[in-house]
Amino acid sequence: MITNKAITKPIWVSPNPSVQPEGLELSSQSLSIVVPVYRGEKTLERLVHEVTLLKTSELNHPSLNVLEIILVWDGAVDNSATIMKALAEKNPLVKTVWLSRNFGQHAATLAGVARSRGDWIITLDEDGLHSPEDIRALLKTAFQGNHHLVYGISKNAPPHTPIRNTTSKLAHWFFKSVLSNEDRGDFSSFRLIRGDVGRSLSAYCGAGVYLDVALQWVTLSAGTCSIHLRNEWRPSQSYSPYRLLSHFRRLVLSSPGTPLRAISLMGFFTIFLSLSLTSYALYQKLTGNVPVQGWTSLFILISFLFGVLMISIGILAEYIGLILSISMGKPLYLVQSKAPTSTAT
Repeated sequence: MITNKAITKPIWVSPNPSVQPEGLELSSQSLSIVVPVYRGEKTLERLVHEVTLLKTSELNHPSLNVLEIILVWDGAVDNSATIMKALAEKNPLVKTVWLSRNFGQHAATLAGVARSRGDWIITLDEDGLHSPEDIRALLKTAFQGNHHLVYGISKNAPPHTPIRNTTSKLAHWFFKSVLSNEDRGDFSSFRLIRGDVGRSLSAYCGAGVYLDVALQWVTLSAGTCSIHLRNEWRPSQSYSPYRLLSHFRRLVLSSPGTPLRAISLMGFFTIFLSLSLTSYALYQKLTGNVPVQGWTSLFILISFLFGVLMISIGILAEYIGLILSISMGKPLYLVQSKAPTSTAT
């Protein structure tokens, strides 16, 4: 297994966002930029150029300490491999990771995260939808809110088809309202992740995990930052209903606890319901309101057996949820390299 030694540069975050120690700037934090590549032939060179400009300090803006740009080849269907090789040869910041085939965006992102070395990790799409200039705002939000994870959330609608935008909104709502165990904000593929947390997580995640669900397992707090999405630099990749449903399926299956626990709670509710119905049937029998012989005993038997069946399914659901969490690599604990900032007043 390939491991990377994290840079142990201390991060100071004040509980009061308006107070920062003298001499510490956002530019003092090293950044690893991770870009999964599937159709980047026409966009990678321009994206790498924009990220490189962040390091060279344009105009009066402070430069960001971009340590590396990690391009992860995920079984690309175009000539992305040639472009990646050329960029790596002429730009010392560019590092390449070659997967054996297409494993999907989340797996490719984790592969790049595992090979990062920066204090912070940025995940970017290859199509130019996200502006590297917004990295400054994400990093500032992380500092001010003492967040391990910050998402860039768009103020404008993505330049996709109406059906894709609608299904995406529904999936995000379902994640926040039903699957999430905590009051987490929205999520997107434009993320800022603390380096040690991201690298540790990449060692645990199993196949089929939805990255944003896995990040929820191990991050103490997640923040959001408003960004403006640009038009894509190439024709947008069209997602078929099957692919959209596949993404949603992975999102649900990566969060087995909540749906399966609902089945368990339904079993307990059914037991109480059957006891109530049994009491009602006995009352009707004792008051002589049941003219059919044997109806009461049959009703009680059916109610009891149905309650037992549902509670048994609920118990099995709890075990299945535990097994799925283990198989997906949900860690029992995760050790971070830096002490947290106290928020006590």
